[in-house]
Amino acid sequence: MYIRLSSYINKINLIHPSQHGFQPGHSTFMTLLDMEEKITKAIDNNESSVGIFIDLAKAFDTVDHSILLKKMSNYGIRGLQLKWFHSYLKERTQSIM
Repeated sequence: MYIRLSSYINKINLIHPSQHGFQPGHSTFMTLLDMEEKITKAIDNNESSVGIFIDLAKAFDTVDHSILLKKMSNYGIRGLQLKWFHSYLKERTQSIM
């Protein structure tokens, strides 16, 4: 399922190119390099730069499964595949320790 879903997501260009996490050949370190480049350019151009950092460690705890499934349907994941995800997510919770 992972291979099929990843292939489909790449085919429809669902993930923005600046999203480095959870993509093959990418890492969150690349995000830091992008940020460093933007800050360096701002300094070179005598501009200001501001960074806002948010801890999303608990973000996965707050995902509403019904909204996620609806979004998946809107992006074209339907039928048996959507039922599979629904069955997997039904009455499940996730926590990060």
